[in-house]
Amino acid sequence: MEARDFRNLEKLTYRPGSGLNIILGDNAQGKTNILESIYLLSVGTSFRTGSDKNLLRYDKETYALRGLYSCNDRNLEAELTYHLKSGKMFKINSKKTTFGNPLRLRVVIFSPDDLFLIKGSPHKRRQFLDFILTQIKSEYNYNLVNYSKILKKRNLLLKREQYNTRSFAIIEEVFIENAARIILARINLINNLDEYAASIYQEITNRKGNLKIRYALSFPLESGKINHDALKEALKKQIGEKKEQEIKRRSSLVGPHRDDLNVYQDGRIARYFASQGQQRNIVVALKLAELHTLKKISGFNPVFLLDEVLSELDREKRHLLLDYLQEAGFQSFLTSVNLDEIDHKSAAVVTVKNGHLQ
Repeated sequence: MEARDFRNLEKLTYRPGSGLNIILGDNAQGKTNILESIYLLSVGTSFRTGSDKNLLRYDKETYALRGLYSCNDRNLEAELTYHLKSGKMFKINSKKTTFGNPLRLRVVIFSPDDLFLIKGSPHKRRQFLDFILTQIKSEYNYNLVNYSKILKKRNLLLKREQYNTRSFAIIEEVFIENAARIILARINLINNLDEYAASIYQEITNRKGNLKIRYALSFPLESGKINHDALKEALKKQIGEKKEQEIKRRSSLVGPHRDDLNVYQDGRIARYFASQGQQRNIVVALKLAELHTLKKISGFNPVFLLDEVLSELDREKRHLLLDYLQEAGFQSFLTSVNLDEIDHKSAAVVTVKNGHLQ
């Protein structure tokens, strides 16, 4: 891959190995910038900032990223350029395209913030599901954006006390339709995640405990069947029952924006009963399950990016994770300040200093 004038990477050329790649360096030398550039080539946005201006090298007006990768036995080249005046342009094999292109690079990012996935807010767990689904299905992102817009309009009408108008009735119908689509997609995803996370958790904990993942609806589903029509019917009924509360609170109280992801360890909800160490093992299993789910659905392995997570894990967990990565059939990039207690027998190791590889 190549990066030019991206953060502190003035002109970087990096040829990683096909397995585990370890990027060493002191703080503020450019380790995370390399991961960020790979992430950007896949998603089109940064996991650290919402502004492309912040990604520019000091006093520069443009940055450029380029990466070579393979997808279903095809060799591909992704290019992303940004200019202060003209904005971003994304290309695959020299042809202008969008980040909805099915041939784009796929990534899974694991950062210290993810270690709060279990004990953090429901919003963080919903974001976890939504990010995976937007990588898998372009229509999910379309439905999610639409739902957010409709939710804002519905809440606005509730605040204005216009809940008995024809406009509100029309918006509510569209609201329920989009909500059901989003929920059904999330439930189907969780079925895949649950299958992988359970076996991975056993492997990285030496068979210490069982893991289950379930979707937590913000409303009861009386039907034994989970399908689009059943979800719409249950949503409509619950909204009717919550009408007085919604009018009083001037806010939508039912829908995917109120749902959650429940993770159970040995039959108990992990965010309440699992220790901090157990919760971190669960997050590792969830991130690896995300990777395998993307592989199952897209047909090829994503790139796994791990940003400074080893220092957050105890010695046993570090070794188990590193063993897993070095034996895996996918490419991964891991940043670290040093190699202390890191068994890197089959990893490709580079050092970055002041934005340059040593």
